[in-house]
This record gives sequence, C-alpha cells and structure tokens, in this order.
Amino acid sequence: MEIRQRDKHQPVERNERAEAAFFAAHAPAVDDLVGLSLRPDSSTFRLVGQCCRFSCDFAAPPSLTGERKVPMSTNRFFALFASILAAGCGGESTPDGSTTKDEARAQASLEGKADGTRHLFDFCGTYGWYGDGVCDDFCLDRDPDCATDDRTPELGGHPGVARDARTTMSAGITLSEAHYGPTIEAKYELGDDGKLSLSIYPAGKGVALDAERNLLQELAGDPTAATFAGALEVFHDQEHLTRSARDLTLVQLSRATLLQTVRRLERYGRVYWAIPTIQEGRAGYGVYVLADNDRDGHADQSVYLFVDGGGSAKRQLADLGTGPGAAASDARTPELGDDLRVLRQSRITMSQALRQLEAQHGPAIEAKFELGDDGKLSLSIYPVSEPIGIDAQRQRFFELAGDPTAATFAPEQAELKVPDEEHLTRAARDLTLVQTARMTLRAAVEAAERKVTGGFVYWAIPTLRDTRAGYGVYVYGADGAVHYLFIS
Repeated sequence: MEIRQRDKHQPVERNERAEAAFFAAHAPAVDDLVGLSLRPDSSTFRLVGQCCRFSCDFAAPPSLTGERKVPMSTNRFFALFASILAAGCGGESTPDGSTTKDEARAQASLEGKADGTRHLFDFCGTYGWYGDGVCDDFCLDRDPDCATDDRTPELGGHPGVARDARTTMSAGITLSEAHYGPTIEAKYELGDDGKLSLSIYPAGKGVALDAERNLLQELAGDPTAATFAGALEVFHDQEHLTRSARDLTLVQLSRATLLQTVRRLERYGRVYWAIPTIQEGRAGYGVYVLADNDRDGHADQSVYLFVDGGGSAKRQLADLGTGPGAAASDARTPELGDDLRVLRQSRITMSQALRQLEAQHGPAIEAKFELGDDGKLSLSIYPVSEPIGIDAQRQRFFELAGDPTAATFAPEQAELKVPDEEHLTRAARDLTLVQTARMTLRAAVEAAERKVTGGFVYWAIPTLRDTRAGYGVYVYGADGAVHYLFIS
C-alpha cells in the first residue's frame, strides 16, 4: 500500500474529488483487511497518519455514504478508521490510568500516527491486560486469554533476525508448494546450531484429505542462502503428528490459505511466524509481523495478528439420508455389519454412557458402537486428559471400550499414542473439530436423540462440511430406518 506524501509546508486545501479518488483507490486494500482481528499494524497507522496530513476535514468517504455495501468486518474497520482520523487530527493523546479497553482499542493507533516518531503502544502490557481472563484482540502481542495453544516464536527473543533472510516466507512457501503440496504452517526459527532456518510444513497429499490419511512433513532450510533449498522430513513422532493434524484441520476449516494470508500481510512488513490457530471458536491464522521501519528509521516493531480463516459459521441440524454422501471429508463408516438389529442388545444408550464416563474420565471427543474382533457388540468412548480447550499437542488421548449389553457398563482404558499413528492423528483431528464446533459431543448426541423420536444413536464423530465443524451422527430409527445427521 503506497500513499504519495504531501510536502509538510504545502497548505491543506479541501479537494472533494481528490478525497473520493483516494478512498476509491484504497478501498480494495482496506477490504483486504477483512478477517484481521481489529488491532492496528504499523501500515494501518502509517495510512492514518498520511491521511491526517492529506486533509483533516474529510467528509465521509463515498464507500460509506453511497450504495456500496461492505461486509460487517469492513464496516467495523471503517468505523475504527474514522475514529483514528478524528483523534489524530484533533491532537495526540497520552494513555492514563482511566483508559478503558474500548478506548484503548480505538486509541492504540494514535501511537503510530501522523509524525511517525513513536512506536506502537502496548496498552495490554501497561495496564496488565495480558492474561486477565478476557481475550483482548487489540494487544500488541498475543493475549494468553485469546490463545488456544502455547506456541511462541523461536527466535531467541530477537525477531529482527528474520530480516537476515533472503527468502521471504511467501517465496519459500511458493517453492515448497511446487514440489511437496499445500502449506499448513510456516515459521522462521533458530536451529540447534543457532542459525536462522525457515521451516515450511506441507501436507503431502493435499489439504482435502484428513490427517489420518495424509502425509505430514517439514521442509527446513537456510533462508539466508542465495537459493532456498530445504531438507524434507516425514513426521512419525507424537508432538509433530498431533500438532500437524491440528494445523491441517484448521486449514480445512478456513477458506483462506496460509499462503494467501502471508502474502496479504507481507505488504506491511516481514512475516516471520504463521500457524493455524483458534480464537474464540474461530479457525484462522496467528501471524507475527515485523512491521516495516517508520520514515524516521526507528527499530522494527513485532506485531501479532489473528486472521480469521473465513470459514462458514452456519449452524444447522440436517438429516442427510443414510450417509454423508460425496461431501464426506473422511473415509470412516460404521462397523456394525449389515444387521443393525444387534444394537437392540445394548442396555445403555450413548448419551447415558457419555454422562457416566465423562464424570470419571473427562470430556469425550468421539463415541461409537461397533463389532469387536470376536463379533460381539462393543461401545467405545474417546476422552481426552485435559480440558477440552487445550490443544492436541498437550493432550493425551484414550479409548474406553466395553460391553454395552452387560448390566453395568465398565469399559477398559487404552491410551492412543505412537506408533499407532492412525488413531493418534484421528483423535487430534477430532479434538480440533470439537473445539471449533462450539458444541460438545454429548450435546450433539442428545440433539440427535430428540430429532429422531425413539431412535438409537450408534455413531457420533466430529467431522466437517464446507468449512463447518460439526458432528456426523448415525441414528437407528424405531422403524429400522437409518438417519445420518450433520449437527453444527
């Protein structure tokens, strides 16, 4: 984004045609910010400062007063933009102890305005708002209350070292994707030798395929070399398998790709960290940017942004017939043979089993009736070790399997871990979908039981359809009919 500067000694004259042309020229760039968490970055500030030097008596821009409709998030950006213009042209404010969070959200941009002589102001650090129990999306760094993982950049506390790279993140991703598949994560980091490295994580079989069937990899190389050429590693360890399964699932829940997101933000500085994450139930990307130096040569400023992935927020309970059809996002199907009447042997319903076991073992992320190797009916419940909001990398995953035909359901517990990569990556995907579905597994099962009167729920797993996280639930009707419900 470029704005031609006016000589500071040139008198300001009202020019409505120039004003209209300015906003018309920059409206697409502003639209590009849709999805950004409404926290300022230095280029936004620089834009505001230039506007104030251009004219301090702007009328409302045509895009606000005319027929053109813009998305809600764009309208919110323009509202913030207008408040910044008014404040910037009216004089500089200094934060004090009476500043509220709403004021801080609007005033944060004043620290990078007009004369370009100040850094971005860290309101959250000054007023103790990091980790205060409320997700504050205007903080300069990531607020722990917004975080759903504990990952942070690994540049030794000196992100400016990323400037040494001759290969930008988007260029490295483009090279990687030409050979190894779409990217689900990218970051600069310091290697074991203390040297700068660029790590790119491609999904070897594409982003349409779920983690269980995919190839999860890392391409790492020296970005300071004239040509970036990395070494490829396929993951088989628990930490990277669970982390990458989560990454892939969040990319699948987003309409924007990681490469598109990085390219958008590289306009404003050096992107040095871009990983899929969740903020307030929404899938997107957590991105750290080294904002470009201001015109007076001040040091780089690191800024954290959450970019919403733009996935669907639609909520529904849909009866899709006897199965998910061609829109299925995984290859899993019930394992009960051809005669579902075997389900009538069960003395416990799925919702009853969930209520019983979650009280003892923690939240469940999947449940299903199936036939065991001995051909007998079994019920498996899959709980996690930590609260449901904790990411897959920090969780332990279990299967509780037992005989539902017994007088008392008393399942045995087994942990899912490497070398069982199939069940581990499946569980990591399940958990990530539960975290973005904004509905518990038990709530979905109970909703299905209400939907099909007299029906018996026998399969409930997290899934996704058209960037929506939800649950695929099979119900055996009292009349013998099978219903597949997608609940989100």
